[in-house]
Amino acid sequence: MLRTLVPQRMARYTRPLACLRLLVAIATPTSAAAQLAPDSPRLISPHGSSGLGVHWVRSDALPGSEGALLATWAPAPLPDGLRFRTAMGRGAAGSSAVLGGVDLQVPLRRGGSLRSLAIDWQSGAGISFGDYTILTIPVGLTGGVSWTSGSVWLAPWASAGFAADMRLGGAAPAEEFVVTPAFEVGADLALDVERRFVFRTAVALGERQAVSLGLAYGLGRLAR
Repeated sequence: MLRTLVPQRMARYTRPLACLRLLVAIATPTSAAAQLAPDSPRLISPHGSSGLGVHWVRSDALPGSEGALLATWAPAPLPDGLRFRTAMGRGAAGSSAVLGGVDLQVPLRRGGSLRSLAIDWQSGAGISFGDYTILTIPVGLTGGVSWTSGSVWLAPWASAGFAADMRLGGAAPAEEFVVTPAFEVGADLALDVERRFVFRTAVALGERQAVSLGLAYGLGRLAR
């Protein structure tokens, strides 16, 4: 009887274990090994992505990463919705990577109140150099809301889209051109009415996994 019960009990866990293995496989990055993705995290919010921002980034795309320093900057002469990005990081065995690029966002929807949903279209172009070279064109949508209580301002947001990567160099993966989905969630927090300084955090999911913490000055709402 014991021999009969054991297989029956084990069978109950077969399907849940299979689902767990599938989720782990989906969440594990596979295509950006030993290189920083130029667009991850994108850090594009419909409630402000301009000004000057400095962010610490930990990316699963750079194995054993010690972290990367990412700067985003939208100088006044640029048209609204454009900004530059640049980053440098070092990973396992001393391998390093640098990146640069430009971000673009265009408002699609603005409500009449702070709590109404705002939506932007986003794109851009980026390049990163490390063990190999990645040329990236990201496209997607970002949406968010905001709340104000006294001098405190909070604006959570989320984005979804895809990134087209061209991977070049002797150490690049065999598949030169790939298109991968890109998902990201984040939040901005200001503790002064003028929002001169904004704390920013974001988490990129999927194959372009990364987490960031940063501080932005003059974030604004697509205004410089």
